Amino acid sequence: MLVKSGIKGFDSILFGGFNHESTVIVEGVPGAGKTTFGLEFIYRGIVEMHEPGVVITFEEFPEQLYRDALNYGWDLRKLEDNGYLRVVCTSPEVILNKKIGFLDNLIQEIGAKRLLLDSVTQLSMELSDQGEVRKSVYGVCSGLKRLGLTSVLVKEVDDYNSCQASFEEYIADTVIRLYFEESFNLRRRYVEVLKSRGQDFLSGKHAFRFNNQGLEIITLPVIKKNYFSPQQKVSTGIDGLDNILGGGFQKGTTVLIEGSSGTGKTVLGLQFLLKGVKYNEKGLLVATEESANFIKQYAYSFDIESNIFNNRDIIIMDRVYSRVSLEEVISDLVDRVNSNSIERVTIDFINTFIEFSDNFLILKSRLRDLFNSLNQLGCTTILMLNADQSGTAAPLKGVIQPLVQGEIHLTSSVKRGKRYRSLEVCKMKGQNFVSGIHLTEISKNGMAVYQRLGGI
Repeated sequence: MLVKSGIKGFDSILFGGFNHESTVIVEGVPGAGKTTFGLEFIYRGIVEMHEPGVVITFEEFPEQLYRDALNYGWDLRKLEDNGYLRVVCTSPEVILNKKIGFLDNLIQEIGAKRLLLDSVTQLSMELSDQGEVRKSVYGVCSGLKRLGLTSVLVKEVDDYNSCQASFEEYIADTVIRLYFEESFNLRRRYVEVLKSRGQDFLSGKHAFRFNNQGLEIITLPVIKKNYFSPQQKVSTGIDGLDNILGGGFQKGTTVLIEGSSGTGKTVLGLQFLLKGVKYNEKGLLVATEESANFIKQYAYSFDIESNIFNNRDIIIMDRVYSRVSLEEVISDLVDRVNSNSIERVTIDFINTFIEFSDNFLILKSRLRDLFNSLNQLGCTTILMLNADQSGTAAPLKGVIQPLVQGEIHLTSSVKRGKRYRSLEVCKMKGQNFVSGIHLTEISKNGMAVYQRLGGI
């Protein structure tokens, strides 16, 4: 029998929820969200699973918890008035004193099925002898199980660098760690199940955020795979490039476009989306560095219809860097493609994605999820990689190359006072293309590619 936490997206990590009558440690540094996690576990249990709950705190008064919970729309005071909840601020001595029978009476009073204890750290600090501490905490956990409770015990940690597990982690059935860490000067939150006795779970860190209804584990939206011919071609929007590719990109593939500033990456991406509009194929432009208004003004500097962005044929997703995590960006992106029947996506630039994680293995895993989801939806995607950012472009390219089906290089050079631009198709899995370096030009009409057989 599994007990659902009710926290959005979390139960899927445990393939359904906690084991019945289990003891769960939720640990983390200050501000990680431990108390909020526990309160939502109690609140969702009452309003969604009809399981009364008890909250025991050693530091915060009930009024503080009532106030904080209202930020998420949880009216704990009303639930307590109706007999579904008890919020008690007491001392560790009362809990540890078996003669009083405090917990037994409190649980039986409302027929509680869930309990939040905030925190087990304060309970441990009451005793100086480590043997007594372990014995007492074990006794409390056993007592909670005897009372038929599924319990969340909050545990405070100073940092995540210690490799030694605490005795509470050995005693508990499930250990959950909430991370509140800094990466590239941005604070991000993750949840990880370290162990869950007697049940399987999804390992690794999972990004989460606070919304106006509580916690939300960020996951990819459920998508329905689109079936299409693998030989179907998608025009690039540039006649010369289509000729080189034998008609265009293969539908449902991902192509990396690499080049330094001024080689025409953004122009190529815009033409790709505009060509889709002519075929009634909606497009999505993911602008990672510029605002939507700037992109529109830039597009209007070419011979582009002025209403092209107003009729929602091309949707712009900007300010990507302001998202709290890469998982949030990917989830939002895939959801927009799925819900708007998007068939073409341009990401300009993919470089920004590296700012969300300094772990290239995690970055590769997340990008693989993104590309696979877009491919399954039948969406053709082009990624712009700015080669000017030498510090990040090279390792990022190494991450992306194995994940994409196509790769095109754009280059630029100056000879005798004149700038020459060129294009080379380096790979295009599953289709033939004309090899070599081909000249390109950028004008008011956009990019043009001039095929040179055999290269130059």
